[in-house]
Formats: sequence, structure tokens, C-alpha cells
Amino acid sequence: MIAHQELVERVAAHSEVGDSDHARRAIRAVVPSVVRRLDPQTRGQLHDSLPETLWNEPPQASNPDIERVERAGGSSGIAQQVGRELDCPPEEGLSLARVVLAEIAKAEPGLSDGLTAALPEELAGWIADPVGAQGRADTGLGEPSRLDEQTLQAALARLPEWEGDTGGLTRTVQIPGDRIPPLLSRIDRITDEAGHPAQHRRTDDGIRFTVRTASVGAVTTADVALAEQIDQAVAEVGSGG
Repeated sequence: MIAHQELVERVAAHSEVGDSDHARRAIRAVVPSVVRRLDPQTRGQLHDSLPETLWNEPPQASNPDIERVERAGGSSGIAQQVGRELDCPPEEGLSLARVVLAEIAKAEPGLSDGLTAALPEELAGWIADPVGAQGRADTGLGEPSRLDEQTLQAALARLPEWEGDTGGLTRTVQIPGDRIPPLLSRIDRITDEAGHPAQHRRTDDGIRFTVRTASVGAVTTADVALAEQIDQAVAEVGSGG
């Protein structure tokens, strides 16, 4: 069983949560929002894994009709339910659901398969790979999240062309000179839409990109997302797109 205070502290450690009281309320809001999506076995395992103090209701019998409706709604139903419970916007509800489910999955790995199979893709990724998922997506709340060393390494495993540390990431692209203008034009559009810049400079045989969040002096989740978009742009422009 997950220890009450341990789970609360792990959830509270996330910047978008902030304190133990908010963490406790988030857990109590998120668990009921996902429980009816679960198969009976996973529902029972989840109930057995959580202290009664963090579980507002006993595991309920499955209702196929309700489950079909909730699954069809993707993550929006969970986001809205958590938002209503905590009196916050749905996007904040989704962010809190990600955090709570990721920490439950890290504390009780045996639950991961059942939770991943039942939940929408936006949440399943946080359960199957909590550290990696945290490195992929912004919290959506104020400043982007800084990446610690462990999260950075998980992100770099998905970005083999990039190198660096928590202070900045770089990628050097070897590309013909005539392809550089269309590449930079595409990346300018990407950064304008994201509201997050990337630095670049010419090299002898291409161009070098650097991503970091100047306002916090570190690599953040926004930089990881931007690096992924740069990779996509390089692949498309390099192939003549």
C-alpha cells in the first residue's frame, strides 16, 4: 500500500501543486474521476493500494454504458471533473491528473498496465513513462517546468540528435546552404506560434540550434517540445518539404 504522507509529499513536490493540502485535495479529486474507467481488477488493486484517507468511496461495480461514454470523451471528462471538484480550469485539472497518476504509478508499478489500458493517451503516457512524460509536456501553469538531470536524460533518450545539460540543449544540422532559409522560415513560424524562441547560428556545413528558457536560465519542458518540433522541421525540409 502507498503510504499516505509519502504520496501526498510526492505530489506536493511538483511546482503546479505546491503544498500538501492542495496535493491531498488533488488526489481525492483525481481518483474518483478515473476509477469508473478501470476494469474490475485494476479498480480493486487501486483501492487496495491507496489508504482509506485518500479514497473517498469504495470501488464500485462496473457499468459498461457509463464506461463507454467516459472513454469516448477522452481526457476532457477527467479534466472537467477534477476542475469542478477543485474549482479550477479544466486544463489545470488535466495537469493535476497527470501528476497524481504518475506518482501513483511510480509508487505502485503493478498498477501501470491496467491504468494505461483504461485511460486516454494524454494520461496513459504519464503512467507508462512518468519521468519521460514530465520531460515532454508543459504543466500549462505559468512558467514551464525546469528539467532536473534525471528528467533531462529521459528527454535526451528521445532526442538523439541533441546534446547538452540542464543549462541548454544544442543540435548541429548538416544541410545544404539553399535549404537553410526555408528551414529557418519554418522554425520561425513554430517559435512564433509557441511564443518560445530558439537560438541559431551558421556553421561551415549547416546550422546549430540551441534551446533554453532564458527567464529561468535552464532547460524546461517548453524547450523539449521545441526541440521535437525542430527535429520534425529538419526532417521535412531536408527531404524537400
